[in-house]
Amino acid sequence: MLGPDDGMLFNVPLRVATAQIIKSGHLPLWNPYIFGGMPLLAAAQGGVLFPLNWFYLVLSPAVATDLMVISAYMVAALGAYLYARRTGASVAGAVVTSLIWQGGGFLIGQISHINIVHTAAMLPWVLWALERYVSNGSRARGAVLAMLVALQVFAGHQQATAYSLLLVVAYTIVMALADRQTRRRYLTSLAFTTAGLLLAAVQIVPTAELLRNSPRALATYDFFVSFSMPRRFVSTFVAPYIMGGGDGRLFRAPYLGQAFYTEYVAYAGMLAVMLMLVALALRPDARTKFWAIAGLVCLLLALGSNAPLHFYRVIYNVPVLNLFRVPARHLMEVNFAIAVLAGRGLTSLAAMRDRAQARRRVVIVAGFVFVLTCLVVSWWRPADFHLGRPAPISILRAPELFLPIVTAAVSALALWAFALKRRGGTAILLAVLIIDLFVWGQSSGWNKSSRHIPKEFWGVPETVELLHAKTPGDPASYRILTTRETFYPGPSAAPSSRHPSDWVLWIEPDVYMMFGIQNAAGYDGFGLERYSKLAGQMKLWGELTDPDATLRSSSREIDLLNVRYLLSIRKRSNEVVSDSSSADTTSSNGSAFPAATEKYDGFSFAPGDLALPGLGANKRLRLTVPPVESDHIALVTNLSWAESVPDTAVVGRLRLRAKDGRTFEFELQAGRDTADWAYDRPDIHTRIRHKRAPIASSYAVSDNRYAYQAHTYLTSFTFPEKTTIVSGEIELEPNAQAANLLLNVLRISLVNASDGKSYALGREMIQVGSASTERETAQARADERWKLIAEAAYVNIYENARALPRSWLAPELRVVDDDTMLQIIRTGILPDGSKWDPLHTVLAEAEAPTALAAGAQNGSAQITTYEPNRVNVQTHSSGNSILVLSENYYPGWRVEVDGQSAELLRVNYALRGVVIPAGDHQVSFVYRPWSIMGGLLLSLFTAAALIVLTVRPKNVGSTARPF
Repeated sequence: MLGPDDGMLFNVPLRVATAQIIKSGHLPLWNPYIFGGMPLLAAAQGGVLFPLNWFYLVLSPAVATDLMVISAYMVAALGAYLYARRTGASVAGAVVTSLIWQGGGFLIGQISHINIVHTAAMLPWVLWALERYVSNGSRARGAVLAMLVALQVFAGHQQATAYSLLLVVAYTIVMALADRQTRRRYLTSLAFTTAGLLLAAVQIVPTAELLRNSPRALATYDFFVSFSMPRRFVSTFVAPYIMGGGDGRLFRAPYLGQAFYTEYVAYAGMLAVMLMLVALALRPDARTKFWAIAGLVCLLLALGSNAPLHFYRVIYNVPVLNLFRVPARHLMEVNFAIAVLAGRGLTSLAAMRDRAQARRRVVIVAGFVFVLTCLVVSWWRPADFHLGRPAPISILRAPELFLPIVTAAVSALALWAFALKRRGGTAILLAVLIIDLFVWGQSSGWNKSSRHIPKEFWGVPETVELLHAKTPGDPASYRILTTRETFYPGPSAAPSSRHPSDWVLWIEPDVYMMFGIQNAAGYDGFGLERYSKLAGQMKLWGELTDPDATLRSSSREIDLLNVRYLLSIRKRSNEVVSDSSSADTTSSNGSAFPAATEKYDGFSFAPGDLALPGLGANKRLRLTVPPVESDHIALVTNLSWAESVPDTAVVGRLRLRAKDGRTFEFELQAGRDTADWAYDRPDIHTRIRHKRAPIASSYAVSDNRYAYQAHTYLTSFTFPEKTTIVSGEIELEPNAQAANLLLNVLRISLVNASDGKSYALGREMIQVGSASTERETAQARADERWKLIAEAAYVNIYENARALPRSWLAPELRVVDDDTMLQIIRTGILPDGSKWDPLHTVLAEAEAPTALAAGAQNGSAQITTYEPNRVNVQTHSSGNSILVLSENYYPGWRVEVDGQSAELLRVNYALRGVVIPAGDHQVSFVYRPWSIMGGLLLSLFTAAALIVLTVRPKNVGSTARPF
């Protein structure tokens, strides 16, 4: 299937769910399946109004996905061909532009983000329509331009749309200044471009509303510049895998760059670079110069925070543009500029190859690119480049190094053959370009990722079958919560944890959309700010900030969200190892310890990290150890947020209790025993205040700004004499200069040095505790809250005994501010110290419009109709109460009681509520957003104006070319 990575995790489920909503007879306005419900049309990324997504309405998801992806690249190719022909390229030149655009680095690299591909595919179509309009000023052609601009908006990626339209506007202005004869038409075309935006108002207006309610509304500069293109990735224009990044079949060198290789590479083929330079050498007209300058400027923009003179900070102050992260996506404009210039270069060479001067320039260009390639793969290659196998580096051993040289040489020969008018020269040139792009594209990883999609993705997976068998028949009566953690429900179990290698498709939040199952988690580019805070500070990809605080405490966060079932990764059978035959565990009690097979500086540890949460100011680790004799304890640790911690400052305390009752206490000091894990990140290294402790291990890290080595640190403490340790605890020592300091304990071993034995502590020997008695009591009740009800191959399903219903009546309202409200929800305790019962007391920001009956009892609320855009509830109460609906409060939702409009309240921080009088009532919550209705009216008005403008007679002579 052509839907790797985010295609499988986000784009395909979203489109399948949208199609199911439409086929069930509802407008695709609201998505009830993720994040407790959020806008669907406004989120845009489903491309509801973009025709290439309509395959899902009539075909199976697998077939629709392949057709959607294939047709996107066909649309991109045809648009590029038509634009190139319209601007004077020959047929062969237009074919070159088309091949480079559809097969170049940007579009192939973004295959998993199909909405980006859709949006980028429309760029050449908008330019083609612009040039068609300029050729004769026809209003009908202006209307076509407006329609194509609207279609590009409907494709669903706001960032690519904004970049594309800025490029179109810049192109229009430059061409107007360059050509006095057509200046008026170019400038008039801006009116039709604007009309296209008005035509797309039905999409733009609700998206703007969603943006105001999204975490993106307060994007920081660090967020804005995340995933900036590293400067050394410029070398990938001639050597695409010089940084590694191949899929392991042909190109096997380990990847050296920051995360997500395909975001930063814009390889367009060696011939594309040569032909681009030929265009500049042979035909430097206004259009050629524009594309050259545009490509260079956008390359600088793609560098983001790595751009010279920090000029990208200026862009952060530009409205709209400062909403988008991933500056590297400016490579879209770069790739298109190269494609256009390459087509113009071939066209110019075909017209001038009889001239000796033109052939000399071809030789110079080809020679320059060949020499540049040789320098990049030899002298200028990254110092840390290494092979995927133990062997000395040489050019002939690494396809990443010798293939660019071979490709440059073959491309130069093909270009020379074309310049000499050799028979079949055009075919040879096109064949070399196609093979070059094919080898790069097929090795970029998308194909390998696509093969990882399991067959059950298109059927009914085991987890869905288990949920259907174990849960109520009505899927709207509960929500699930998927977590990427390995969950341990009981109070004596180890904390929830996550291993870096753990990945299971069926705990990805969006896949359950395809099966009509509602998830309190989700994965979306927008999200809702208030919901995120309510749902355990949930991130945009559905991850809880502190799973233990949310799932194993007195917090009512997910209970309020009607989360009845938790899906987590199953504990692997090899997480705890017991090997009684090990030389390190020969005693009877020693057999209870994991095998200590990994050594650091003479101390032996278990082969895997404990995967414990970082210790903050209110947490401690409690150790319960089978009695064994030892004379040392060794630890592997590191710190987080520790750059301000002075050298030798105490950052942790270790207390151990012996079988005979003695207690030993040791201090962990920064710079001696442990240090910040990101000590060698360039920006932290310049300002960190403590020394680097002895390193246990190092590992490569690539974030959105740097690639560097992270570290763990080794320390050990000697007991006064050999003793039998049975328990202990480790806690953080708070530091006033580092308020967010965390101590990460990765491995622990008791050591009997005199006998040469090591006893590595397993995770079942460690509990996470708290200085708060209430928190400990809440954790002690965790086993009463969670019950394992089903086991799938890779997933455990737990039932939450504390889950609240989807709707209920509460007789009391308490007014508190937002911060207090969140504190109550997260602790389950009211400000007066009493326990909060959500079924009895509603939290709100203001008093109810009608007095409530505090003594009302036996109220009931039953959902009778649940649709994406409507929820009907039948209520009965003995007095005035508040009906709480566990759905997101969001602009556009309205409520009626017995057919009469009522005031919709925001309760419990982010949920919907309404005051209900005593007696029996029918309550309807309906989603009718003014943003969509107003946007639709504006779109319809613009469409009507364009139709009237088009049909009005206008006698103008046409000079249009056929394309």
